Amino acid sequence: MIQDMNPYLLIYQMDSSGVLPASTDVNDYLKGIVGFLEDSHIDCLFWHDGAGGNTANYDSDVLELTGERIGEVCPSLLRLIEEGNDPPKIVVREAKKRDVDIFYSFRLNDCHDSFGHGQLLATFKVEHPEWTIGKGHPEVHSSVHRNLNFAVPEVCDLKFAVIEEIFRKYDFDGLEIDFLRSPPYFIPSEAPGNAHLLTQFLRRVREHLNQRGKARGRQLPLAVRVNPTLEACRLDGFDIPTWVEEGLMDSLILGSGNIDCDVEAFKNLTDGTGIFVYPCVYGWPSGYNIIFGFEGSEPMLRALASNYWHQGADGIYTFNWNAHSYVHRPNAHPQFAPQTQLLREMDALQAMRGKDKLYAADRLLGPKPMLPHNWLQATLPQTLERGEQVAVPVLVEEDFTASPPPQTIWLSVTYSDLAETSQIDITLNGHPLAELEPTGAWLPPDNTDGTSQPDRVRALRQEIRPDLLIQGRNQVGVLVVAGEITIKAVEIHVLY
Repeated sequence: MIQDMNPYLLIYQMDSSGVLPASTDVNDYLKGIVGFLEDSHIDCLFWHDGAGGNTANYDSDVLELTGERIGEVCPSLLRLIEEGNDPPKIVVREAKKRDVDIFYSFRLNDCHDSFGHGQLLATFKVEHPEWTIGKGHPEVHSSVHRNLNFAVPEVCDLKFAVIEEIFRKYDFDGLEIDFLRSPPYFIPSEAPGNAHLLTQFLRRVREHLNQRGKARGRQLPLAVRVNPTLEACRLDGFDIPTWVEEGLMDSLILGSGNIDCDVEAFKNLTDGTGIFVYPCVYGWPSGYNIIFGFEGSEPMLRALASNYWHQGADGIYTFNWNAHSYVHRPNAHPQFAPQTQLLREMDALQAMRGKDKLYAADRLLGPKPMLPHNWLQATLPQTLERGEQVAVPVLVEEDFTASPPPQTIWLSVTYSDLAETSQIDITLNGHPLAELEPTGAWLPPDNTDGTSQPDRVRALRQEIRPDLLIQGRNQVGVLVVAGEITIKAVEIHVLY
């Protein structure tokens, strides 16, 4: 069923796990969930209960409560349920009071139980290890070894039962299935061949929502979050062309932490179908330490949203932001204060006009990342020896002929000098940059790519004229004249 409605301009996906244990009573809990909505431009709240989809932070007959297996259920959760304030029930009610639509955000295959987080490890995974991908498989990253294998029929049945219960008991306006929490859904090499199994699951969910919606007298839209490119989706077993052809969802949400999303390809595929396309603005694990949750992160987030709007996005989707945490506990979370302002800007290009932005090249953090297919477009980090060169694309969709003009534009390249005496030449769209100067260099949040020692990280920058940039994909050329380097980051800072 394709929805006959306008797209949401700004969707806020909320991980509510931090609100629950800090809450003193029901009013304090609700302040942490919906208190930030009234001063924002958010059209729709995608509420995630904070448990990961294998245990429940609500009164469930299908899943055990989070921590129940080990006798560590959150006291605040027990108190809310005992008082008749089952979290989904009251969250839906309060969102609707504020004229904000609310979806249940379902993390279909959350992996946090693979690397600690013992409260999230469900009894059914302990009793049925054969339902999981399994530890030690050569194709599987250790951080996802407890992921469920959706080639097992019982797994699909269990996940469907969770969705059925949610929409039987609670009045959500729609459902998000978050496929990026987390691949793999099958043994990785078997994923493309098993794609039909996820398609069958999605058909089942779509039909159930159609039936529930008919009974309620309104449509219940379905959103799915998938990889930022069609090829990445194929490799993970997400058959997007079939899903679009059959109208199995109403919205496609693209990416998780990456910078580049192939918005155009998805828009071409969905043209004329009524399916909306929402790129995801999220920071971790892009490898840029100023992108998310750090001082100065707002220019990067603003640049992402600006690029996506120019590429034809129907709206913007924020993932795992913490504006609600700041409103709930300002003194405890001051680093998230800028997000409250961004939620009043990102729904419109004009609102971001004339404000600082930081455009950057996509980069991969670590040699074996989670979501490995999410990063197919990443060109960094890249190691070059003497005589080698590369062109690094940086998308800048901003029109610098419009008013007001920027005061300064910097291009910067951060690299590891593996020879300690390396020399490089840099060009921008074929124009040599001859006035490069050293500047402060940063390291990624953790130096897992194995390419550098902290004392060998260098950064060069040069102020550039707006006419050297094109509105689109700019090419930053790097040639190694002497030595050996690893390019870690390429950024274009636009300051107003």
